Amino acid sequence: MEYIIIALVVIAVGYSFLKKDDKKSAPVKKAPAKKSVKKAPSVAELKKLTKVQLLEHADKNNIKVKRSGSKAEVVKTIASHK
Repeated sequence: MEYIIIALVVIAVGYSFLKKDDKKSAPVKKAPAKKSVKKAPSVAELKKLTKVQLLEHADKNNIKVKRSGSKAEVVKTIASHK
């Protein structure tokens, strides 16, 4: 009779440890997202944009352009930026 009680206690303790391990299991790590490399727009693509769109593009890409310059100057500055 004592052996049965001891066996039940051992089973209960073992079961509780297994349940704790399930909760503490390491989280599944996702592979890092690949950064898509955007190629710089061509001069022809830049010429299709308005000056406001060009200035927004320059701001997003940290390109310093002369805001008072003509659209052609802004296109030239953006196209020459690397």
